[in-house]
Amino acid sequence: MVGVFLQLAARTLMMFTNTMPIFLFLYAISNIGAGLYLTAPFAMIAEVVEPQERPKYYGMLVTFKAVGSLLGPLITGGLMDTGFATLAFISYLPFLVLSVPFILALYPNRKTQRTTGGKFDLAGLLLLVISVTCVIFLLSLGGKSFKWLSPISVMLMVVGVVGIIALIRIENKHPNPSVAIRMFRKKRFTFAFLCSMFISAFASVFGAYVIVYAQQVMEVSSTLSSTASMPMTISQAIFGVIFGRYLGKKFSERFRPTALFSLLLVTFAMILVCLLRPTSSILLIYAASILGGIGTVVPQSAFANFFQTELKPEEIGAAQGMFSFGGTGGSCIFMAITGAMTNAGGTIYHVFILATAWCAAAFVIGFIGFRMPRESAEESR
Repeated sequence: MVGVFLQLAARTLMMFTNTMPIFLFLYAISNIGAGLYLTAPFAMIAEVVEPQERPKYYGMLVTFKAVGSLLGPLITGGLMDTGFATLAFISYLPFLVLSVPFILALYPNRKTQRTTGGKFDLAGLLLLVISVTCVIFLLSLGGKSFKWLSPISVMLMVVGVVGIIALIRIENKHPNPSVAIRMFRKKRFTFAFLCSMFISAFASVFGAYVIVYAQQVMEVSSTLSSTASMPMTISQAIFGVIFGRYLGKKFSERFRPTALFSLLLVTFAMILVCLLRPTSSILLIYAASILGGIGTVVPQSAFANFFQTELKPEEIGAAQGMFSFGGTGGSCIFMAITGAMTNAGGTIYHVFILATAWCAAAFVIGFIGFRMPRESAEESR
């Protein structure tokens, strides 16, 4: 609940500010609030639902998330067109008013014994922010805003590397870490995390570079190019429930082939993107969007259930938070690397090829690591 109201407060204040630094600060606070509650549905489902039933409900989460992604732009666009642009910042308030009381009333408030001690790990959180920010600034701005071999570059590199080393050392010893580094000792979690990190390249490309390519190279209108990701969202809304129900019946047997098929679909979708030419039809983009949308359903809905099979109940929340960071962190790193590529003279085609390689790497990682223990497979029969 803290994250929900923190985001609402920040977004409300954003409605009344005209100063860019303050706006950016409030935007960061809003995203911190979102980060505090985005993983909550997965942890809540894991606590109140039996393991064999979780894929079905995780699939529903993907579906409703996709539906929200379709409704959000329509609602905010309507508010802006009718002269209520500032209300777009809190356009989700009606859903909030409905959901919060339901959660408070229906979600069991259980007092559990703490398995970890110690105060909140502020040092680990600050080290994460500082180190990631330095690396992203170096990759994004190096060679453009400052030279690669310059005092600023050296400073960013040193602070980033030292920060990451310090983060690993501190978080491994902290009894209640904010960044659960020790989760990487779990094999299934590590493979799922890496797949999520690499497959994030697909959404990153479709959210930015495909639209830029459609507008600047294919000379498609802004209105039409803005629909590039819409087939992906619709596919996720449809197949979220389908895959969730399918995997929920015999998860141990069906997870590996379904997950590999999904990763292969995303890779093939990126191959279609690499085939884009100035004379290509927007339908090619739509085809890639549909395939990628179907392919990203399983990582969003089933990977959590996969790595939860080797976790204790009290570890699920921390693991889910780290897993979510794998997707967002992977996207940040990918966009920073592509920024460095374009600053060095690379083209959008080079970005498409790199994204395809990232998605292919996710498939290889999944092929190696997505294996359920024999006892779980025997239980599902």
